[in-house]
Amino acid sequence: MEFQSPYPVTATEDLKITEYHLRRLSYAFWNMNAVSGFLFLENEPVFRLGGAEKQNQLLRQILTNIETLERESEEMVPLKIGNWEEEGIALQATLIRFPHKELFVFAVLVQKGETDFPEAKWKQLANSVLIYLSVGISKQEKTLLSFRSFTEVFRTKMESSLEESKTGVLALFYLQDLSPFFKPLGIVKSQEIIREVSSTLQAMAKNGELFFQMNLRSFYLFCPRETMEHANKRLEGLYFPSKHMILDYKLQLFPVSLEVVQDLNQFSSLFMENF
Repeated sequence: MEFQSPYPVTATEDLKITEYHLRRLSYAFWNMNAVSGFLFLENEPVFRLGGAEKQNQLLRQILTNIETLERESEEMVPLKIGNWEEEGIALQATLIRFPHKELFVFAVLVQKGETDFPEAKWKQLANSVLIYLSVGISKQEKTLLSFRSFTEVFRTKMESSLEESKTGVLALFYLQDLSPFFKPLGIVKSQEIIREVSSTLQAMAKNGELFFQMNLRSFYLFCPRETMEHANKRLEGLYFPSKHMILDYKLQLFPVSLEVVQDLNQFSSLFMENF
């Protein structure tokens, strides 16, 4: 059965995610028994669950105290920031800060009564939020920061490999837009398609090659010591078998040196177009 949020849901235009992922993000909030809430990147509310006037007052209070909230909050430690009564119902506002190296990423959930959750529950919400951020952030300044956080491990491994091999080829497999198929196929089958693509690339990778999935469409394979000509011959005819549909993709190849990987601006340029 398809999930429909019992509360109004809105997201800033800068959070360019599909309706499917918007529903999944809504469910992550609703599953925490939130009757309303916000998701923030720094001082920008990018996602909103609910739409009551009291919520607008809470939003103004949060924006007024951003610096204090950032200073006093700890990652994955719920911080109660307010409580009140509305139409005879006791409500509380709780802030949860998510792990991020460079951005103050946090959610504020409004829940009924004195609600407490074990750490596992907060981690589940954090995983949902960070997954959708990796897919959806489009503002250039936010994208660069978020991008570096999500790709630093891959960059470090490429740098280590290039210290020995000196040069290599980065291959991008840019998958067709699957969002129109998410609803008719359902969650399980949609996830299977993505796993099938990942499995195919990892299975054909040679020893020492690195695989990285950036989002639902961009899959990268780094081939140290490879030449552009040989990589093109080897990869251009790759076929992604799927039980559910025939998958189309665009292949792009980028020559990479140690200098490119060590320069964050040049390294970012290899990815930003398809983030």
